[in-house]
Amino acid sequence: MYRTCVAMLGAAALAVAGCGGDDQDSGSSGGGGTLTKAQFITKAAAVCRDTKKAQLPYTDKVSKLPDRTDIKRVAPLLVGALGESRKGYDELRDLPAPKQDKAQLDAYFAAAERLLDALEDLANAAEESNRPAGAKVARETQALTADASVKAQDYGLKGCGDVF
Repeated sequence: MYRTCVAMLGAAALAVAGCGGDDQDSGSSGGGGTLTKAQFITKAAAVCRDTKKAQLPYTDKVSKLPDRTDIKRVAPLLVGALGESRKGYDELRDLPAPKQDKAQLDAYFAAAERLLDALEDLANAAEESNRPAGAKVARETQALTADASVKAQDYGLKGCGDVF
């Protein structure tokens, strides 16, 4: 059970950094005007790539931990990766999205926010060495990640579905 919990915590931390693989270049930030869908997708891909890069030091450390690591040692790594995720999420939310796509993007942002909240619960469980709570939340993050990924793909946000 202990090993499974640590593995799930590590997997959840790595899920936070799942963004990437998009070949689009980022442009300059969009002043105050609304972006077209193509511009929004390009800028969103850049935000996701930058977020993934910022999370790498945390996820690399999690992957290098031995199997019998005290889950309290995982907590600061989860908190650090989560902080980077929240920064990226806020940056993405600040992009001037196409008005006609508001409902679809709001659904994606709501899914991403649910995932962030679950990952915060996971970090809290790790800080408290609450393995049962951590294992439960880690299992829940799989469905939340899948939901965010589907919504991102539906809009065309390749690489942003599981970064937050």
